[in-house]
Amino acid sequence: MAIASLNDTNLAFDDGLDSIVIRDNFESIRGGRTLDVTGFTPTVIRKGHVIIKSTATGEYKPMPVTGVTAISALGTANSGSGYVNAGTYAAVALTGGTGTGATADITVYAGKVTSVVIKAKGTGYVVGDILSAAAANIGTVGTGFNVPVSGVQTAAAYASLPASHTYEGVLLASILTAKPFAGIMVRGSINPVAAPYDFSTIAAAFKTAMPLITQYAD
Repeated sequence: MAIASLNDTNLAFDDGLDSIVIRDNFESIRGGRTLDVTGFTPTVIRKGHVIIKSTATGEYKPMPVTGVTAISALGTANSGSGYVNAGTYAAVALTGGTGTGATADITVYAGKVTSVVIKAKGTGYVVGDILSAAAANIGTVGTGFNVPVSGVQTAAAYASLPASHTYEGVLLASILTAKPFAGIMVRGSINPVAAPYDFSTIAAAFKTAMPLITQYAD
């Protein structure tokens, strides 16, 4: 059974997202739970963090996190030619490279790509990856556009749900990992954009497991 000491000196911390990650709290686990934080390395478990439970031991735990590489910068684009419909195309999927999930706002003018602004940074990319986009998504026809990845950064993200564990709710208030006594919401609504880590990787599975917690992005 997990045990938490609440006798340490109080520490204050602030996260601008704490006030918006939980939109509505209609029901929580009465009395809260002490979390098993074995192997959880962040010093703070943020409000809105997903809480899971071991089916073998019944212990509640913070959803594990892992480090992933995401795009931090793009190099100079090869603008290509023959793109016939000028305009800015939002959140275009970028293809190629070693990673997945990157998107960008791409502007086409005078038959060429003139601007590439990264939107979703994706995961798994490395410096030197060459990315492109389907011509159909940036002006119907055209060839030659590509852009290199010039920088990546390692960020924490939710790991996969461990085997023999279930989703149980979300944390009601930020707590220190050293003091893992947690209030856990089981019915209400959250803003996934304000979640402590990228929620998109687990959103569908969490929705299926926790249908009473709805997701509304502001």
